[in-house]
Amino acid sequence: MKIDIRLALLGLTCLVAGCSSLIPPQKVSNPLGLTGQQVQVEIGASAVSRATTGLGTIQTGFTDVDTSSSPIPISLKQTLFKIGFVSDIKLITTATPLPCTLILTKVDIRVNLKDAQRAFTLPTFNLNKVVELLQQPTDPTTYRIITPDVFVGSVLDGAAVRQLQELLTGGGPNQAEIFLSVQATSVPELPPGSLLVFTFGTTEATLAF
Repeated sequence: MKIDIRLALLGLTCLVAGCSSLIPPQKVSNPLGLTGQQVQVEIGASAVSRATTGLGTIQTGFTDVDTSSSPIPISLKQTLFKIGFVSDIKLITTATPLPCTLILTKVDIRVNLKDAQRAFTLPTFNLNKVVELLQQPTDPTTYRIITPDVFVGSVLDGAAVRQLQELLTGGGPNQAEIFLSVQATSVPELPPGSLLVFTFGTTEATLAF
């Protein structure tokens, strides 16, 4: 079972009335090379805070979008990323007893992209709501996301969309560095050093020209 986190990157463009793009939207599967990869985020309450923020980092690579066969110049107008997390999240901790639920009060995702010629940082994606994780009876260290319709989103302006297009269509192989920042609370509190292990699920990008 998977829960999708939608990263909506909307390029702000002016469209002439009555005109439409000659190029249909293009879907790119696993654009950031994330599917199936795991990231660990350290959490755990400290003496001064009941909710702690942990940071996990993962690096991936992906190729350019090939536009050489297009008969006309291509201008990227809109990009919609869809990133999925497997809904079962693992907890690694020395805590006893384990909490029945975990509450994620804040989840941010930041993506840095670069190739041999340029670098580009997407705006930070912020979670739209508090997320509840429920402990699974068959495996007490597995917690399942039960909050519906969880997503993060951000808007790019025209200049940012052009920068993204330049990176995605030229400059050779691309590298992505993804930062996942999580703030979590629980009863009982988890000790420092506790880890949440997230697994990325299905991801895709739709490019509109």
